[in-house]
Amino acid sequence: MDSLPHRWMAQQQQSGRQLCLMLEGNHEARQPLLADRAPSHYCNLYSETPAAELANSGPLILLLEQLNEPALADLLLHPESNWGWLASLAASDLAGMARHWRERLLLGPEGQQALYRFHDNRTLARALAHLAEEHWPVYLGPLISVCYWHEGRWCHHENPAPGDYPAPEQPPWLNTPNPQAEAILHANILRYLLAEHSEDLVALVEFQDPRIWLAQVLEQARIWQWREPEQLEFLVVRRLAEATGSSVIHWLPRIGEAPGEHFERVMEQWHSEVGKGE
Repeated sequence: MDSLPHRWMAQQQQSGRQLCLMLEGNHEARQPLLADRAPSHYCNLYSETPAAELANSGPLILLLEQLNEPALADLLLHPESNWGWLASLAASDLAGMARHWRERLLLGPEGQQALYRFHDNRTLARALAHLAEEHWPVYLGPLISVCYWHEGRWCHHENPAPGDYPAPEQPPWLNTPNPQAEAILHANILRYLLAEHSEDLVALVEFQDPRIWLAQVLEQARIWQWREPEQLEFLVVRRLAEATGSSVIHWLPRIGEAPGEHFERVMEQWHSEVGKGE
């Protein structure tokens, strides 16, 4: 089949490079791909990391020798399942590639760290689109070239300077935009309101769609540059109380008022109103 990933793999092999597959650990292709593969030809990425207890379902790196493997062919026929991505190395340095991604596994400050889904082709695509090309080497490390599925088509990119790079203290890919972030935020806020302010939310439902109401409130937060969790929680909860009760706050910012000053003034006003009512 003369598709882009097949052409890309053939070109990489002709250049003397080692092909490898980054695979989502829960994918059904895991077992057939591991069945006839020597332990030296694959690596469980969560092993020997703080996520070791998830190793049995975590992502894998597999060295590819036979491009006609049925399980691999099936993956290439169904890229929309977001099973991971393909890459090439200068040699069969599985340990070096594993070390590179393990060093980039955790994101965030100590105590608030989250697993970085580098094995997801959507994560890889967003990072490469967001990063300046000068940051690609520290992100891709020893990888010479990558091939992945993104938004309905195959893509491939070359690493300008493959090599061994230490993980930066402030990874530039930490701030990669997530196109689903807004939808996730909306869903999380509605779940929070249902759990903590259910009576007010039920009252709101009687005369307005909560999703439309929340979108309007968050648009207000965007205009006012209220971005901190404390600011968003205050705005959403007080607006909900206002929409379903008699509480009224003078929300609009004053001329020349900075976002932080605006928030502090409105919060003080609310505390003052609460004090009067007690």
